[in-house]
Amino acid sequence: MRTWTAAKGVLWGGMAALFLCAGTAPAHHAMEYIEMESYSTAKRGEKVFHLRYDYMVNDGGNPDLDHWEFTPGLSYGITDRLMADIHAHFAKLGSDHVVEESQAEFEPNGPSPFMEAVALCLQYRLTQGWPVDAAVSGTWEIPFGRAEELLGSEDYVCAGTLILSREFGEHGNVCANFTYEVEGDEDEWGWALGVKNPISADPHGISAGVELMGDFDGTRWSVLPGVYAPISETIILKTGIEIGQEKGEEDRWADTLRANVSLMYRF
Repeated sequence: MRTWTAAKGVLWGGMAALFLCAGTAPAHHAMEYIEMESYSTAKRGEKVFHLRYDYMVNDGGNPDLDHWEFTPGLSYGITDRLMADIHAHFAKLGSDHVVEESQAEFEPNGPSPFMEAVALCLQYRLTQGWPVDAAVSGTWEIPFGRAEELLGSEDYVCAGTLILSREFGEHGNVCANFTYEVEGDEDEWGWALGVKNPISADPHGISAGVELMGDFDGTRWSVLPGVYAPISETIILKTGIEIGQEKGEEDRWADTLRANVSLMYRF
């Protein structure tokens, strides 16, 4: 009994530390949406292998900022409400992502792909069966040495997210995220709003949705229409294209674009 009490204390303490620790820490372990955190978690003892590929255009006028990212990860249901996740980022970055003193060395194509970071996450569903259900999640992202050397990513990225969700109709869902992120001495408050609904005669079949995202300072916005297709009872394929804008130096707005393909296998 004492062992279980101590274990619960460690879990709650870890979750609180992650949430308050709260760079960008995308929701690679999201169960429902592509980019947003979703209310759903793995059941107790259930595991979810997730794999995603992103091709990103940070500035439509600068191809040296184009990059892709390959992200494998594994989620585990500690209880029916508490889920842990670990995932890694394998990335190929353009030359303009590299710190200024090393850019000449890697022009014009940028450095070879490398392991950029590993992230640890916890998510807990606070309520169940309420008119609007709530959950919290925390993410701690740790950069590898290559990212520190080439990208100047010397600080951990921490994020905490409040998730609000409501079901409607037959397996329709609307969800909101409010996120606080910290990297070194920089921080950001972000928001996201998503809705998805089945588009086939089978309510358990293919769904379509849209995710709207931005920050409260008004420096970025994006919209991500997506399709969520169950291949079987245990495999889900998700894909979408995100378009948006981000304010950079001298208040210049850059056009952003991202293509995503995600695969989830529950076992």
